[in-house]
Amino acid sequence: MSFRKLRVMLLRVGFLPIIAVALFVRPPWTLDSTLAFVVEWSGYLLLLAGLGLRMWSILYIGGRKSHELVTDGPYSLCRNPLYVGTFLLTVGAGLCFENIPMVALALLVVVPTHILVVRMEERHLAELFPEDFSRYKQDVPRFWPALRRYRSAPTVAVSVRAIRRVTVDAMAVLLIPEVEDLLELFHEHGILPVLWWFP
Repeated sequence: MSFRKLRVMLLRVGFLPIIAVALFVRPPWTLDSTLAFVVEWSGYLLLLAGLGLRMWSILYIGGRKSHELVTDGPYSLCRNPLYVGTFLLTVGAGLCFENIPMVALALLVVVPTHILVVRMEERHLAELFPEDFSRYKQDVPRFWPALRRYRSAPTVAVSVRAIRRVTVDAMAVLLIPEVEDLLELFHEHGILPVLWWFP
């Protein structure tokens, strides 16, 4: 099984309880409170940051993964910018839903899954590019970006598949606030019950 398929399978299974929490758990504050505004807008900003980082990373690595060791653009800042983007998206989505238990549960699923996959991918890259990856691993941090290390060619060839993927990602992420508004409406009108108001 490929790394991507394993990651997708683990995330699909793990996200079932997260969806349940999103549907039936609500915060104790009112929708028009200052706290609701701050939490929700923090979520939007993290969503945009995560989406931007993922799109940037996919455009650089699309069609090149496993064929060459990509070390420029976002991959010159850290070795796993795609997963850093996913982390930001996860926290951002939970905050958009104003649902702290959802954030905690999502991180319990996303973080261990991605750490496992990253370790597997790194072993694979070390086999494919032993000398280059060893140097890259020493110079570039795994997750925390080293901004001073940024470098990139003036132009990058982008695959059509990568463009398709970033388009789908963007549409899905930009729908998250709309889904949250719809759930708020359903809760407000009793269409969906709230099973727990978290403290």
